Amino acid sequence: MLRLRPGDEIIVLDNSGIEWQVRLTEVGKKGVQGQIEAQRQAQGEPRVHLNLYQGVLKGQKFEWVLQKGTELGVSTFTPTLCQRSVVRDLDALAKKETRWRQIIREAAEQSGRGKLPQLGQAQSFETAIRQVQSGTFMIMPWEEAGGEPLKQVLSRVETGNIALFIGPEGGFTADEARLAGEAGAKLVALGPRILRAETAGLAACAAILYELDEWR
Repeated sequence: MLRLRPGDEIIVLDNSGIEWQVRLTEVGKKGVQGQIEAQRQAQGEPRVHLNLYQGVLKGQKFEWVLQKGTELGVSTFTPTLCQRSVVRDLDALAKKETRWRQIIREAAEQSGRGKLPQLGQAQSFETAIRQVQSGTFMIMPWEEAGGEPLKQVLSRVETGNIALFIGPEGGFTADEARLAGEAGAKLVALGPRILRAETAGLAACAAILYELDEWR
């Protein structure tokens, strides 16, 4: 901010979905002042609401997903405990929420998001799959699905609400896949290559937002 000078223009975001074009009038070490020149809908905020139910990952992998997912356009992140999750301590996960929210905030500011993506409470896969709101299109990539490609499934989406379920390092179990199918989730294939857990979520998010015309 100290590199800026009076007369420079900046974009200000207030988490309302609106961005403000501001011309600076005063710049100092204790703060800045400016004059609003224009306002408009934030250009970086997607129309599609994508909720990423990411199987909790070890170390900094989950933080990487939060950062890059925010840049791509994810609206909500829900840490999900799966049968093969290595990290299963809910109390330990709760202690990380402050850091996770800071990562989301910084990524949102950097990428020009109009609203901060939400961070849901960590929950079990069974709870998550049963609590998805009515009218949401559920997608679950699974390497053993043998089903339709993601691109083909997305051609039938008629809603702006998408729930994407991604497994942990060990992937989803057959029981979890069965439960997801019974709940109405579309089991899809992400291609012939096996992706790491932190790669699969981001690749699927990018593909979904592209196919739903969010990369125009």
